Amino acid sequence: MAPTCRFQKIRSRGALAAAVGLLLLSLRPALALPGESGSELVRNWRSATHILPRPKADPKYTDGYPDLSSQGTAAGGRLAFSVFLNSSGISETETIDYRPEACESEPYRCSGKVIFQKSGNDLGHLLIAEVLGPEVLEDFVGSDVLRTVNEPGEGSSQVSVFYAGQRFNYTTWVHSEPGRTRAISHFSVLEKNDAELRSRIRLAETCSNPAMRSDPLCSAP
Repeated sequence: MAPTCRFQKIRSRGALAAAVGLLLLSLRPALALPGESGSELVRNWRSATHILPRPKADPKYTDGYPDLSSQGTAAGGRLAFSVFLNSSGISETETIDYRPEACESEPYRCSGKVIFQKSGNDLGHLLIAEVLGPEVLEDFVGSDVLRTVNEPGEGSSQVSVFYAGQRFNYTTWVHSEPGRTRAISHFSVLEKNDAELRSRIRLAETCSNPAMRSDPLCSAP
């Protein structure tokens, strides 16, 4: 084969490989992440996320209610995905809520399979990667724990943990019962705003005081 023909064949193969690469990239499911507008988030919802349908707008009764939400089932429990938008319609916080099926009938006697934490629970990691993408999971696993806040309750307890990642900030919340595994778990990915994260930490610390339990500041949805 002449050198020119060989070069043309190699170049054609390279062009084909590049075209295939672009096609695969275009087929990658889009991620719904903080920093996107609500309309972008809905439009780019990951088609591969079969456990949760595309989020829909929710009635906004107060600031404590999400703007968009989606419900599904996985890992032996119910999942809820919530999105909170700012005044410009940009996603600031996105939360995965996991509740075991048993919690629907026996809310004080249920145990969960999922714990959202940096290590030690593969199901929690799988859900984060499935709903928010492997990049978020990697950033979360590599994040720094800034504060852990314990909220004692009547026969139960809640634990909130705050994390600073490179790309996003994070919070986890776990409700647990004495003598049982953790029951209800939340995972939130936040826009990278360290001042807002410090504000959340201060609020959690304030509300961990039993005297503040019924205060409107601490009892919002």
